[in-house]
Amino acid sequence: MIAVLFIILVLCLFIGVPVGFSIGISAMSFLAVSQFTPVTIMAQRLVDGLNSFPLLALPFFILAGEIMSYGCTPRLMRLANLFLGKKPGGLCAAGITASAFFGAISGSGVGCTAAIGGIVGPEMAKSGYKKGYTASVIAASGTLGIVIPPSLPMVIYGTSSGTSIRNIFMAGIVPGLLAIGCLLVMNRIISGRRGYGGQAENYTKEEKRHIIIDAIPSLMMPLLVLGGVLLGIMTPTESAVIAVVYAFILAFFVYRELKLKDLLNLFTSAAVTTSVIMLIIGCAAPFGWLLAINNVPNIITEAILGLSTNPVVIMALITVLLLFLGTFMETISIIVLLTPMLLPVVTKLGFSPVHFGVILILNLAIGGTTPPLAVCLFTACRILGIQIDETFPDILYIVGTLILCLILIIVFPAITVGLPNLLIGS
Repeated sequence: MIAVLFIILVLCLFIGVPVGFSIGISAMSFLAVSQFTPVTIMAQRLVDGLNSFPLLALPFFILAGEIMSYGCTPRLMRLANLFLGKKPGGLCAAGITASAFFGAISGSGVGCTAAIGGIVGPEMAKSGYKKGYTASVIAASGTLGIVIPPSLPMVIYGTSSGTSIRNIFMAGIVPGLLAIGCLLVMNRIISGRRGYGGQAENYTKEEKRHIIIDAIPSLMMPLLVLGGVLLGIMTPTESAVIAVVYAFILAFFVYRELKLKDLLNLFTSAAVTTSVIMLIIGCAAPFGWLLAINNVPNIITEAILGLSTNPVVIMALITVLLLFLGTFMETISIIVLLTPMLLPVVTKLGFSPVHFGVILILNLAIGGTTPPLAVCLFTACRILGIQIDETFPDILYIVGTLILCLILIIVFPAITVGLPNLLIGS
């Protein structure tokens, strides 16, 4: 009987029904067919799934990301270009670095790809970078923003798994920086071989000083938000509110790029994005409840563990599954759907929920840049006006680099859990 749940879910997704509605329709269909409890329990479980204080962080982080586009993001881009622009591949390196800052606050791989890609993409093309390479790097660095805290998917994972969001934030710092560092090294090697230079723009001392001073307030954003959470001064929800207030002060009063007439569109965009995510989370609550009462997580755990007794083999299978799903499904949807099913498996293998959370999110970030159905890669290609096949073989170099980084994180748990253990132990 439980097969009805998955069959209808897959069918709805296949015909293009939005993910949130697909999850809800499959759960209601199962209740109608099985008749073991009234369908009205769907509403109760949906509300219970949204009745979570940490989820209040979602709309605020989304709103902070929207506000950052008014002043903060261009200034971070100019700062990165000042220090990295003249080196081989410097303009690309500046885009990667700016994406790390913007993506960490916005929590949206697609949003970060569109925002940073719209700024740096045309400039890279003018400077002689191959458009396929440009699109590949923009897509990869945009998706990696979700690995660096404060990250929206990390909040979702913490809520779905019952894991401390503070610990997830701490665990993502080193892996996120490692992934960005790997991209920078790869970019330096490829740019050196192909002769990709930086921007030839020369800044006077006065201009350099102005760029640095102008960007300092924007640089304080992640430090303020992360520092408050890691030091225990603020909860993730409170830090999200601080992020909105601080971003608004910068955009409206300091940089003066945000106007009162922009607020309606800005709030509307953030509200729509929040509503879509909340619908997915809400509908996933009865879906997960049905899985639990039908013992599906235990069945899946036993089935996967029955394939092999080698933890490496099982984690490799899970990684392949996540990479595949990440190519065509939205990150939040995968986290909400698969966390209840995969977490019991990996904990039996000896992986901590914090460690697995970072592995899961990095997997999905890589999947978002992996053809043939990569959402972020399609976004970058649209910005540059090219077809996805023009990104080959460059996208394969980038995906290979990130997979190598993922393997290091899986094999060496200290990369992920070392910082949380150190800070909590102290």
